[in-house]
Amino acid sequence: MAKTHLRWKHFCFLCLAMSVSFNSSSASGVLLPLLKAPTIPEVPAGKTVPLLDASKTEKLSAHIWMIPGYPNIPIIVGKKAVLVVDTGLGNPAAHVIAEEVERLAPGKPLYLTTTHFHPEHAAGFGGFPSGTKLLRPSIQENELNADKGRMLERFRIHNAEALSKADYGKPELFKNEKTLDLGDVHARIFWAGPAHTYGDTLVYVPEDRALVTGDVVQNLATPTFLGGNIGPEEWLHTLQIFAPLKPKLVIPDHSPPGPGEKLISDEEAFMMALITKTHEAKKSSLSEDDSVEKVTTALHAQFPDWIMNPLTKDGIRRVWKRKA
Repeated sequence: MAKTHLRWKHFCFLCLAMSVSFNSSSASGVLLPLLKAPTIPEVPAGKTVPLLDASKTEKLSAHIWMIPGYPNIPIIVGKKAVLVVDTGLGNPAAHVIAEEVERLAPGKPLYLTTTHFHPEHAAGFGGFPSGTKLLRPSIQENELNADKGRMLERFRIHNAEALSKADYGKPELFKNEKTLDLGDVHARIFWAGPAHTYGDTLVYVPEDRALVTGDVVQNLATPTFLGGNIGPEEWLHTLQIFAPLKPKLVIPDHSPPGPGEKLISDEEAFMMALITKTHEAKKSSLSEDDSVEKVTTALHAQFPDWIMNPLTKDGIRRVWKRKA
């Protein structure tokens, strides 16, 4: 178990490290410093599928399998149909997912949804078989259309081949929520509010008490603040909206699955600590930079086992800049 946790911690660090490559959309009105290019792990020569290995697929609950990788890919299998959450990084990764779906549930109709619009989650629709039905909330689709070019440019720095034919598909849109009856199991696809992006989409499987959270909830890793003007306050509010589900299992995208209620409450505690400590630092007349360093140190001490994303400091700045 310890070795598994260390493997995930190392992998999660690589995934989170690439987040420092993104500054916020110019359309958002928030200008962040230019940051370094993504540090996605190298793909060996001749390999066409980045960071997904279907041989490591694991069964998490009665109806849910997961291909671990960049990102984790949940597969929800019912008697009548299958739902896949996220496409992987481009069409080559999606081909691997589609083959694994056919192994797990041969011949069943396939639904697909995406947790948010970033390329490793949404740009591989072309790798799925014809007839795959793509579902996406309107708010996510609007954000995708406004910002996909910038994100693709960033991700293509190290993944030009995988994203050479990036395909986001033409989805059936819904407003806030859509429930699928897959046969003996249901999947509630819903938008709860802004967090990592404006269009973050979650999937709840009530029969398994399992919640797929994308980047909204991680396991022992701090949040990645990327979405325009979204700050920790809005993210916390979104967490509080779906916390009453009290899932037994949470399946994040860039860290290992874990106990649902605990992961959500831990992230709520982190957000509240970040907000409270930042307000305290500002009220004590510390400068923005000094406040960031003081709060970062305090968060390290309070959450010593967590991987600290470089953009945690940006979350602190977002709180500091707001009027009390």
